[in-house]
Amino acid sequence: MSKIPRQANSYPRESYAWYVIGILFLVTVLSQMDRQLPTLLVGPIRAEFGISDTAFSILQGYAFAIVYTLAGIPLGRMVDRSHRRNMILVGLLFWSVMTICSGLAQTYWQLFAARMGIGIGEAVLAPAAYSMIADYVRPHRRGRALALYYMSIGIGSGASLFIGGLVLQSLPPEGLSLPIVGQMDNWRWMFLFAGAPGIVVAALLFSVQEPHRQETRTTEGATASQPSIAEVVAYVTLHRATFSRVLIYPSILAIIGYGSLAWAPALMQRRFDMPTSEAAVIIGVLIAVCGTIGTLISGWLSDYWHRKRIAAARFRVTLVGQVILLPTVSIWALMPHPYLSCALLGLSLIGLAIAQTAAPPAIQEVAPNRMRGQLIAVYLLFGGLLGIGLGPTLVALITDFVFADESMLHWSIALSAAPVSLLGLWLCWSGQKPYAQTRMQLVGKSSRHPVQNE
Repeated sequence: MSKIPRQANSYPRESYAWYVIGILFLVTVLSQMDRQLPTLLVGPIRAEFGISDTAFSILQGYAFAIVYTLAGIPLGRMVDRSHRRNMILVGLLFWSVMTICSGLAQTYWQLFAARMGIGIGEAVLAPAAYSMIADYVRPHRRGRALALYYMSIGIGSGASLFIGGLVLQSLPPEGLSLPIVGQMDNWRWMFLFAGAPGIVVAALLFSVQEPHRQETRTTEGATASQPSIAEVVAYVTLHRATFSRVLIYPSILAIIGYGSLAWAPALMQRRFDMPTSEAAVIIGVLIAVCGTIGTLISGWLSDYWHRKRIAAARFRVTLVGQVILLPTVSIWALMPHPYLSCALLGLSLIGLAIAQTAAPPAIQEVAPNRMRGQLIAVYLLFGGLLGIGLGPTLVALITDFVFADESMLHWSIALSAAPVSLLGLWLCWSGQKPYAQTRMQLVGKSSRHPVQNE
């Protein structure tokens, strides 16, 4: 077993660090609510624009994912050298306005463009937030800090369905009237309700201070310069056995997560005749509760193994999640009863949260500080193109072109999840040794103490 030496750095006071994490948590919850809302509105959006499952999946997935991921690379580079708080503030205002514009769209392509705008705004959030948290929290507490922040993704996704389902139930069937615009359908009001809070929450970001960048000095004591793209590529290439796993496995999990959850409410409606608003409430609670459980387990395990100075501590956590995920994710949609199906979905969400939550701290641990924003952006690039984009679309393609029957959605979900989950398990298992070697080399370069081996 490999062990790494302890390091001490000067960090902001802990109480303020947790306050900042709380603000970032709230902002991320709002981002997930805006991002996931179309999942609740499959039926009315398809009916409004006369589109297929595949066309809807592109709207839900690639309309957002392409710009989200492509914008993430230059924005991630800006994160490594710019004022991160201000970048998050501008992004929050932009995606909130684009969410409101989604409710005003009159054509499929107008809604498509608005979804692209949401992707541009949200592209800055994760690289900037992860980078800031790493500079606010000491390394031995970083796993729990990042895990608690990561809970915002599950809670935001769950809240999008839970709150959205309750609001949808309370709206009159004929919709409501808006001054100047006139009568609006319920699905349009949902976008307006989702986008408005972001404009208010933006004011809270002014209470967040830009942190000092930690761990940025060379072994000679000088401040490290901003790395070029070539340097980042060279570093990743040098440690390709590590980064081919740690950057790719989260996107494999994202294919499963986004593919399953994007269609879960529609599955309950098509297979079990459960009203979409009711299914949304149930699934929303599952996402929030099970995602929180998995995230807390992940953070605790990550810091527990890190305290033991195990070099692959952060990445080892992924194996725990994969073992839970593999036997449940392929069969939950095939269950004959809706509540049995939901129970297995909940278990798979716990495994998914454990493995996914481990990704940001695992990347942080093998990335020099001055490269973290860019490497997080690359992680989001793969996750966006493969997970957010391909996940929902893969399920829809199987439904539309293999079965040509929307009632076979449960088999489409199962057939897309099973082989992908096996690939994810292999990536996490085979990456343990190279990850430990990369971590030991990085710490060895930045510490005067020799790396120990056991």
